Amino acid sequence: MTLKRPDSVEWLHRRFEDLGPQQVHDLLHLRQQVFVIEQNCIFPEIDGLDPQCHHVLGVLDGMIVAAARIVPPGIDPAHRQQGQCPAIGRVVSASSRRGSGLGKSVMEQAILACESIFPGQPVFLNGQLYLRSFYESLGFVAFGRVFEEDGIAHIAMKRPA
Repeated sequence: MTLKRPDSVEWLHRRFEDLGPQQVHDLLHLRQQVFVIEQNCIFPEIDGLDPQCHHVLGVLDGMIVAAARIVPPGIDPAHRQQGQCPAIGRVVSASSRRGSGLGKSVMEQAILACESIFPGQPVFLNGQLYLRSFYESLGFVAFGRVFEEDGIAHIAMKRPA
């Protein structure tokens, strides 16, 4: 599925095996730039889950500028709070596009992907605590206690079906 938006970002919803080699490279490069370098988190960013996930990519002028992955229910043992619902993870946008509404757009696309792939199911995410109100504005509700993941405060959140 390919969706165009007025802001000229092209939205791609793809299974991992349907991504081309350059797309995989560009996706992992963007995530590395933000999660490892910019946020200064040394963690296994390539965690083995990507091949089992669906991916939402925002492409502008041939470059991936935003992405999220949709984790099917039950495949990530590190997120027991997820239960039997899909999860949105690895939400990222290029630093050059921040403040343009791209973060909201990628989340809206990820929610649409979840609704399409897993209809009628709630959606889970572990959000960085400072983004709690942002996720709440998209219908997510926090539950449980604040916890630290890779040195950053997070909160588990779920969006009802």
